[in-house]
Amino acid sequence: MPSLKPTFFRIAHILSFESDNSKLQQELSSPDMDWDNLVRVASSHLILPAIYNRLRTKNLLGTLPEDLVLYLEEINKLNLERNKQIFSEIEFISQLFSKYQINHVFLKGAAMLASGLYKSLSERMVGDIDILIQENQIEQAFELLKNQGYNKLFKFNYEVKNYRHYPRQVSENRLAAVELHTGLLKFAHNQLIDLDKMLQTKQSVNGISIPSNFYLNLHNILSWQINDHGFFYNRLSLKNSYDSLVLGLYQNKDLLSSLLPIKHCTAYICLNAVIFEEYSHIKFNSNLKLKQYNYLNSLKHQGYAMVNYNLKYAYINAKKRVVTFTTNKSYRSHILKNKFFNRNKH
Repeated sequence: MPSLKPTFFRIAHILSFESDNSKLQQELSSPDMDWDNLVRVASSHLILPAIYNRLRTKNLLGTLPEDLVLYLEEINKLNLERNKQIFSEIEFISQLFSKYQINHVFLKGAAMLASGLYKSLSERMVGDIDILIQENQIEQAFELLKNQGYNKLFKFNYEVKNYRHYPRQVSENRLAAVELHTGLLKFAHNQLIDLDKMLQTKQSVNGISIPSNFYLNLHNILSWQINDHGFFYNRLSLKNSYDSLVLGLYQNKDLLSSLLPIKHCTAYICLNAVIFEEYSHIKFNSNLKLKQYNYLNSLKHQGYAMVNYNLKYAYINAKKRVVTFTTNKSYRSHILKNKFFNRNKH
């Protein structure tokens, strides 16, 4: 397998707000430029529209093959139309919750879309609309959305304990599903985000409530590091990395000093420092430098990285199933009834 190290560095240079454009132009014009790898990696990290918009801002689209420019233009156009619809839904829900005095903030992609920080609405890919709701208002908010057509629910086949959001709500007449949260992180790590303070310090952008810059950054990091196991895998999500750049994490000294004492945040920033010039001013200890070395090694040796990832993935899933089976009676009954007994019938 070819090394992904050059591809990740080139993507970082494209997304960066600090990189040298003339140097980047030389890299992209090189006969050794692997466009297929770049598109594959950018697509898997959900940043193709960001790649297109950053290249357009830097006046470097002319360095790309013509067919690739056309492809990226089409992806960007489709994402723009999608995001326009999603933003309209965000505005609708914001007005609905404000009318009924539901204390809330939009999260993740929805918050980033509403923040006004992107030059184009197409720049960020958004999936669901995630919203944090004050805990004693969650039932009211859930019913309000059901009454507005978000009445198709996606539930687990068993009772879920300590889960961070209510069942996903879908409307046949709207594009994005909605997830109402009373928690943001896996249960054991809930204390890392003060939800009451997150609601108390929220900001309003054009009438839409989103977290303060501190909590936008904190949640962006921890949702990847903890919920998506980025800390355990010692990997980056370039989508989250780009959100951090857009939010100005690298240039906010007070913000950095608040986040660096949190080990998950420190590990995230130290990996970003490997490929993004914005973090070059931060010094890391020997343990974090070892994490950087291992990350670079995984980019360089894809065969090793894949084996390592698969082993860790298997461990996480096995541990989750065993713990859930032993502690959750509803899940245990579901497994025994639908997996074990049904199999024995055949």
